[in-house]
Amino acid sequence: MTEAEKDEFSAALSERYAQVKQLSSSNKELISTWDAVISDLPIDIKSKFEEKQSQLSAL
Repeated sequence: MTEAEKDEFSAALSERYAQVKQLSSSNKELISTWDAVISDLPIDIKSKFEEKQSQLSAL
């Protein structure tokens, strides 16, 4: 996976995660599943995801 692909993947994942958290805040099982998947990401993708997620949270 190229750096550009990692960036695109991380950005898309971050945006979707934000949507899931907003729309499914009462569904703890769904959020827990997402959190488990994110924790299993390769470290380089996970760090990009966390960076994008904090950018989205700041908005």
